[in-house]
Amino acid sequence: MTQPARPADHRGAGADGTGATPRIVILGAGMSGLCMAIRLKQAGLDSFTIFEKAGGLGGTWWDNTYPGAQCDVRSHLYSYSFELYPDWTRTYAPQAEIQRYMQHCARKYGLLPHIRFNREIVAARFTAEHGLWELRTGDGEEITANIFICSSAPLSEPRYPEIAGLDKFQGKLFHSSRWDHGYDFAGQRVAVIGNAASAVQLIPQIAASTQRLFIFQRSANWIIPRSDRAYTSMEKALLRINAIGRLHRFFLYWLHEMNRLAFNRDSLAAKLASKGAARHLRKQIPDKKLRSALRPDYPLGCKRVLISNDYYPTLMRPNVELVTAPIERVSATGIATGDGQTHALDAIICATGFDAMRMLSSIHIEGISGNILASRWRQGPEAYHGVTVAGFPNLFLLLGPNTGQGHTSTLLYIEAQVDYIIRCIAELAHRQRAYLTVNAEVMARHNAQLQKQLSDSVWASGCGSWYKTKAGKISAIHPGYSFQYIREMREPRFEDYAFH
Repeated sequence: MTQPARPADHRGAGADGTGATPRIVILGAGMSGLCMAIRLKQAGLDSFTIFEKAGGLGGTWWDNTYPGAQCDVRSHLYSYSFELYPDWTRTYAPQAEIQRYMQHCARKYGLLPHIRFNREIVAARFTAEHGLWELRTGDGEEITANIFICSSAPLSEPRYPEIAGLDKFQGKLFHSSRWDHGYDFAGQRVAVIGNAASAVQLIPQIAASTQRLFIFQRSANWIIPRSDRAYTSMEKALLRINAIGRLHRFFLYWLHEMNRLAFNRDSLAAKLASKGAARHLRKQIPDKKLRSALRPDYPLGCKRVLISNDYYPTLMRPNVELVTAPIERVSATGIATGDGQTHALDAIICATGFDAMRMLSSIHIEGISGNILASRWRQGPEAYHGVTVAGFPNLFLLLGPNTGQGHTSTLLYIEAQVDYIIRCIAELAHRQRAYLTVNAEVMARHNAQLQKQLSDSVWASGCGSWYKTKAGKISAIHPGYSFQYIREMREPRFEDYAFH
């Protein structure tokens, strides 16, 4: 990764055009928010505040504490390139270790004094007259900032299934990202609605203690083996040597990058990956009828590919039942399905993921000329390189539209976006301007090209997924490889922006 541009002259010409150091507000203390804060400090800008609505660090790793929560990217790639971490205990880090890593980073780089926990920003309005963002928190506090940086957090808004009667259920009901650690599953009849990423991790963890576990599957998912194991003490010692740690991360980078080849439709890599996943299914599910119900009817990669060694074996337990009949309604005591069956239940867990199309939906964001972000994104979120939005000056997004990926570490994209934003802040200081905004026609061309690339991709092959709007527009995923995105972001095209 390239180093961020250091705005050496920022003390003489701040982003507000007055010579003052720009005031910066960062929304969210997840991986992207922490990375942004660290890089700002390294660039000599410490006039920032992080507002975090939760009570602690972590973002998605604060929310998702369900049993078995684990990263789907290898540990040493799921860490910042500038802060390698030799203390990972496993090849795939569990949730608690990822949180410890984030706490380590926050302490090492002195971020904790900058973070205001339990503070939710609910409204933001840009005033062109003053070149400032006027922000308001849920408790009525008002803040102004020259720069407003938002982690769009595509996997932060829990999505509950739209099922008649769900609110009438009298038993225990919660979403997997709002796990109730006080609930005792022993001897209970439990339903898990959903069978995607969180479900395949938590189901094996709770199955043994339940009296009966029903898994309600709407469509099957592609699942591949997880090559997870503990690191040996010798490996940990070697990884403490910086050169070896970096070489290992370089190897993991290309190992993950090669996964992207499997998402090229009808390619040899796609066929080999599909055969490998089918072999995994045959090996772990000897029952032909059950195996048939678990075989996807869409190309691998159209939906998120899952990684698990213990989900399939859990389905073979005598107290576990896979239900493929559609849910008709939920009653006070259970779930009725389209095949006429009624399943009596004590608890329902909604492992139904997140609404990635509702990025920043909890905040009313108003740009210039009355632009409302939620209105602009009614047909699906879009931005310029996933970072800036026309009509919203000095608003920068992290993990914005079309910057998701299904093959590698999201941190690669985050670091590229962070460095891009710092270069934009440095350019404002250099030009002694108050704000910049991407030209609308530039953003429109950029998104038209993105959608053209995506239209012939595996993600457009007919399945429904969180990558898309209900109308089928692919607004979450980036069509290419991470090295392509990093190259695109290395040097901002300032001719695509208007400076004021």
